[in-house]
Amino acid sequence: MGVLRIQLKDHLSVTAVSARLHLEIVGETLVMGNAATERVKEVREVTQHLLALGVLESQIQVQGVEISNRTGLLTKGQKARFLVVVETQSALLPQVLGLLADQKHVDLQRLEWVFDDFEASLLLAPQAMRKARRRADAVAEAAGHRVVGVLNASDTWEMPVSIVNMQTDWTTQEVQRAPRHRASSLDAGVQYSSAQTLTVQLTVDFQLE
Repeated sequence: MGVLRIQLKDHLSVTAVSARLHLEIVGETLVMGNAATERVKEVREVTQHLLALGVLESQIQVQGVEISNRTGLLTKGQKARFLVVVETQSALLPQVLGLLADQKHVDLQRLEWVFDDFEASLLLAPQAMRKARRRADAVAEAAGHRVVGVLNASDTWEMPVSIVNMQTDWTTQEVQRAPRHRASSLDAGVQYSSAQTLTVQLTVDFQLE
């Protein structure tokens, strides 16, 4: 009887399932929370256009409000910058970017790709285990032993973060604003899909005889 420990790394390319757009929207009225999507004209207009494109209401979240004035005092009709996060499927991204480029009160800060690394790990972990078993069989045979079972096994996985920081002039120069009567696609200088490499680290203790 004996124990053979095999450590193995395996990799899988994973395509993003959606994108999160982090926006700043300048509004004429100070309203807190997601109520801004209904009570602030500038935020409401963007929200309605996004819904018309197919973005779900639950995918539009007001995550914060910033105010700025010289006195530091709140005043009636205080202007504010609303921090809004919009999640959209990759297929809708060109249309959503085209829409946002047409909104003079909207500033796109960054784009964050979203990956389903858990579902991908369900494919990658068994693949890594099969490779570990093949290696264990080869090493055990060379040593005159045979693998008869698994005593312990553990795995961890990691996925690099994929964020695109946008230039403040992302809707200027060679990128033209879309006409207001339609929401067209936009070439904003970013990819409309993204892939990252999921890495699994597997450690297995095989029992030998």
